[in-house]
Order: sequence, then C-alpha cells, then structure tokens
Amino acid sequence: MFLAEFLLVRTRWDVVARVFEEIVSRFPDLYTLANASEEEIAEALSPLGLRKRVPFLKKAAVYLLEHHRGKIPCDVDELKKVPGLGEYTAAAIAALAFKKDIVPADVNVFRFLSRLTGLPIGHPTKGSIELKALLPLLSPSRGGPTVAALLDFLRTTCRPRKPLCERCRLSEICSFRRNRKRSDET
Repeated sequence: MFLAEFLLVRTRWDVVARVFEEIVSRFPDLYTLANASEEEIAEALSPLGLRKRVPFLKKAAVYLLEHHRGKIPCDVDELKKVPGLGEYTAAAIAALAFKKDIVPADVNVFRFLSRLTGLPIGHPTKGSIELKALLPLLSPSRGGPTVAALLDFLRTTCRPRKPLCERCRLSEICSFRRNRKRSDET
C-alpha cells in the first residue's frame, strides 16, 4: 500500500497499474528499495515519468528501515514524517492499509463536497475551511462509505469532467445537479 500510494501522487491509477507489478517485483521490500541506486529506481519508474520522486522514495525506504524497523507506521502524524509523504498520502495509507477512520482529502474529494453542498472549493488540493469541516461526515464511523468506495465513486460517477449525475444516489440533494438541471431547462 505504501508504494502504491507513493506512486499515485498526481498520477492516475490506470497509469500506475500498468507497471506496478513490475516495480514490486524489482523492489519487493523496503530493504531492496533502500539499497537500490537512484538510477535503478529511476529506470523502474521511468514509464510513470516520476524522476523527481526517486530521491524521496529512496529516502522514505531508508527512513522507514532506520526509524520503524522496516514497518509502515499506522499513525498519520508518524507517516507525515516519512520523506516524500504529505497530508493526503499519509491519510490514504492510514485509511486504506490500516482502516483508520479518516478521509484522505484530495482535489477529487473537495470537488465532490463542493458540488454536493454548493460551497466554493477554495484551494483545489487543500480545500476550504468549510469543506475541511465536512470531511468527518464522510467517515465510515459516521455512516459514510469506506475510503475505497468513496474513491471509486469519485473515479466512476462524480468524475472531474462529465459527471454521471443521473446514476448518482445523491443527485436529489446535490447542489451541482440542481444547478445543472436548471441550466438545462433554460
């Protein structure tokens, strides 16, 4: 999960999926990754165009071996200390790998909340204060979907372009859908 989330930062899942197995076979564990040269890692990641992430990935592997005995921490604050991991990636790893009750919020989650509520999105990747305040309402413990289900919904239904509002179960309460219907009627 750590490697997948690391590779998925600003990279589409279908692009990562095409080469993920090959990368994992070359670097099956953190020890192998930490001991690989940056050139070896860069070669493996070249189909993804992630040259800038190579030093971070190597530093992350070394850090995890030195500070966590090669185990991925489950705590978001500890994950954020790993070189190359930001707020979203740390939250995604904690939620998806360790089933922590948090919602990793990226541009897709903030876009969904903005569409649903009609609140402005604010900063595309950081959201607005109002949208951030709504994140806990999406958590599974509050009746929200699992993180995997939410991400799948955002990928397949509430897409960035041409959202499929007609098949969305939230369309009756969605501000975006209401406004879209009004503009279609005029």
